[in-house]
Amino acid sequence: MSLAFYFALAIMVLRTTLHYIGHDPEGTAFMLVHLLALVVVVFFAGQRQLRMDTASGFPALVREGFKAAAVYTILYAIFIWGYFHTIDTQAFPERIQRMVEMAEQEGRPGDEARRRLQVFFTPFNYATMTFFGLLAIGAFNALLLGVVHHKVLRRFRR
Repeated sequence: MSLAFYFALAIMVLRTTLHYIGHDPEGTAFMLVHLLALVVVVFFAGQRQLRMDTASGFPALVREGFKAAAVYTILYAIFIWGYFHTIDTQAFPERIQRMVEMAEQEGRPGDEARRRLQVFFTPFNYATMTFFGLLAIGAFNALLLGVVHHKVLRRFRR
């Protein structure tokens, strides 16, 4: 699980560095980094489990992978809430303004669009969606890599 902590820390540093050099990742552009981090974290959690107990069953491999993914996900969700709450405080107001302008161009009332968007685009909502999205991806990776460890990589450990 320490690997999950270090990967989460590295991703946090990367995100903050990108912000300060003026290259904020937009939308899902940063998701590939998370996908790679989750695959690596879950893979090495399974490797560690097999190293500690070569007779580990499939449930133990999945559990260890999911625990590592959950640690990464929780740490990053807490970070992303704080990031948008303290570091990049203008991200949501700017995004809302762009969306209100698009709504007005389409002929919809801007005040109503702004009201609805301000309820939806908050640091807490973004962190919550990030948490559940990464947790689901982590669970899928834990299952998939649990099968790979159990059926394929275990043979190389014996």
